[in-house]
Order: sequence, then structure tokens, then C-alpha cells
Amino acid sequence: MKNFKFFLCFVVFFVLASMIYAQEVTEKKDLTKIIIGKWEIAPTKRVKTGDITFTKDGKYDMNEKYLDGGGGGTKGEYKLDCDTSPATIKLCPGKCPGSEWTNRFGIIQIISDDKMEILTSPDSNYPKEFPEDKTSEYTMILTRIE
Repeated sequence: MKNFKFFLCFVVFFVLASMIYAQEVTEKKDLTKIIIGKWEIAPTKRVKTGDITFTKDGKYDMNEKYLDGGGGGTKGEYKLDCDTSPATIKLCPGKCPGSEWTNRFGIIQIISDDKMEILTSPDSNYPKEFPEDKTSEYTMILTRIE
């Protein structure tokens, strides 16, 4: 009877672990599809308003209005790496690989079906984790528009 209970616990553990792993793999693969579309950028300590559009052919178009009254737009290519944890994104003005001085190196996470977060780095390195302060100048909280 003890062997049966042990075996049953082992099987349940294995099944649950497999389900969790399968869910993580599915979420990573879906990220490449989830980001496609137009997203509104929430206000931060740098940006008053903005939007970014990701296309299925690996391009983006970002427009921002800054708190100081200025604004700017950037178009280029993006590269996702869903095999890292957290997933990484590189925004390259123009074409990738681009220059490490102009590229934005970031991490990306899905918050909900219509919301995601991208944290970029000021020093050409990928950030390690998301900060608690969601209004930092390098954080983009994005809400799906289209």
C-alpha cells in the first residue's frame, strides 16, 4: 500500500510539472503573436503619451510625446528572444542588428490579454528584472489599442 501511495504521488507530481512546463512553452511561443498590433504607452517620468505598433514581419513604429513638450518617433525592426527568462526584446532603429548605442535592449512580460510591460536599459545591456516603480523612464506599460 505504501508503494502504491508513493507511486501515485510521483505520477501526480510528474503530471503537474508537465502541465506547468507545457503552459510556459505555449506562453513563450504565443508572445510572438501577442505583441502584434497597436499599443498605447502609459505616462511615465519621461513620456506623457505615446503608442507603438508591432507588425508580424518584425517591424515597429513608436511615437512618443515627452513631458517637456517635445516628441519623437522611431521606426525599425525588433527581435524577440522567448527562450530567456524573462523574454528579451531588442528595438533597433532602422535594421537589426543595428548599433548598440541606438538599440533599446529590453525585457518583456505579458500582464494580461491586453496589457504588457517592456523595460529597457540605458546601458546597452538587457535588464535582469522588472522594477516595482512602473513609472520609471525606462518602463513602458502598454495597453492594446488595436
